[in-house]
Amino acid sequence: MNLSQSISTEASVYWQRVQRFTPDARRIIASQAISRLGFGLYQAIFNLYLLSLGYSTAFVAGLLSIGLYTMAVGALLAGPYTSRVGEKYSMILSGMICAIAAGMLIALPVPSILIMMIIVFYFGNSLQITSYSPLMARSSTAFERTYLFGTGQASRIATSFFGSLIGGFLPGLFALWLIVPIDSPITFQLTLIVWILACIIGIVPLLWLKEPKPFNTKLEDVQPEGSSAASTEPTGKVNIVIRFFICSLLVGLGAGLIVPLMNVFFWEFYNLPTYIVGTIIGLGQATMATGVLLSPILASRIGKIKSVVLTQSLSLPFILLLASVVNPVVAILSFLLRGALMNAAMPVGQTLRMELVPISWRPNLQALNSTAMSLGRATSVQFAGQFFDQGLYLIPFWLTLGFYGVQVVLYALFFWNAEEQRDIDLQEQNNTLTKA
Repeated sequence: MNLSQSISTEASVYWQRVQRFTPDARRIIASQAISRLGFGLYQAIFNLYLLSLGYSTAFVAGLLSIGLYTMAVGALLAGPYTSRVGEKYSMILSGMICAIAAGMLIALPVPSILIMMIIVFYFGNSLQITSYSPLMARSSTAFERTYLFGTGQASRIATSFFGSLIGGFLPGLFALWLIVPIDSPITFQLTLIVWILACIIGIVPLLWLKEPKPFNTKLEDVQPEGSSAASTEPTGKVNIVIRFFICSLLVGLGAGLIVPLMNVFFWEFYNLPTYIVGTIIGLGQATMATGVLLSPILASRIGKIKSVVLTQSLSLPFILLLASVVNPVVAILSFLLRGALMNAAMPVGQTLRMELVPISWRPNLQALNSTAMSLGRATSVQFAGQFFDQGLYLIPFWLTLGFYGVQVVLYALFFWNAEEQRDIDLQEQNNTLTKA
């Protein structure tokens, strides 16, 4: 089979899986795409908005840390809450909370209100995070699930890309309109209104979701033909949960050192203008979208576990370049490729977390995963802010390289045979059901 035939076959398979997406899955994707448009703008602009008000980078990092600690604790509360009321209502409540908090953050940017509302905003995010993956898993079968997570994540990232681009250019347009400097707080405030609108509009598709089915304690999986197989409550799953927690904590520690302050890094270290920073952050979202779209194809060829280990391993050299080569072009290209490779593993990792545990465990596993990521980010972002204020911009990249490297090794050790073992377990379940 030549290259063109191979690409055509992969595209045909991909389209067949996409066609199997349920109406609810499509509504969830639409809701998240709209919400992430606003979040992309927030990522590109909010830190710069606070700096324009005279706050230090350490204060900005501290504020982010408070929010992430809130998400860590909030996820532990959100998991049981989601299990009780359902993912649909948790996601609707999340959108409402985030919209209110965003409005207050923009309208009243004094320290006490900023701290209070960042806590509210990140608690709202914890509800969304603990609900999204279980709801997507519930709205799909094993046949198309990896492709659904990949497509959903790609759409979220793609709209984040446009949000970042909008965030990069709108301050300049408002500056021309109001005849004020481009880095005036008012230009950022007006730009961030798009963030509020996206939070509100993103709720609308969720209103048409069907009522979720009650949780049960069975391990659910649907075969490609559409038949359902269930088993008794699996044993030994706690060990899997602990391993996911450790890996997520390490990723969070590494990500917190660089990801939340990348816009500040390009703005201060390389003295790039706002519209260039917004474009860079937006392009980062675009390359990530490409990575997550292609990840299901890679997973289908070499397996989910191996694809996660491979893509995350390939991201490490680009972190090394960011840490060691002081050149804006190299830094931008490394930032784009690092993000694409590291995040390409995200939909596959989400699918694995949902498939390796029973249905009833999914919200709480997602909550623990969010807690681990948030704890790691909240802890490390504080140090990143202090490093930045002292002019030590490259040290966080070296530390991230260490955390990510250890995580890749542990992920391989923890899960290398998990996928094969799961297939064996499912085959045994099917044999048992056939005999019965």
